Amino acid sequence: MKPHYFNQKVPDKDDYILEMAKGQGYVPQTCLLGGETVIGIVYLGKDPCIGCNADRFKCKGRKA
Repeated sequence: MKPHYFNQKVPDKDDYILEMAKGQGYVPQTCLLGGETVIGIVYLGKDPCIGCNADRFKCKGRKA
């Protein structure tokens, strides 16, 4: 798995952890972080969008 998909239009289809995180509402449906990255940040009690370097126009994430 990749830590992020910033250079892609959509995440890899086999990143089931990211799909689960999206389904749980941890990140927007258009998130470009890798699933393991998202879950690791959530496990620490933090918001994955805060501090993320993705282009918000592309990922439509919450403001950093």
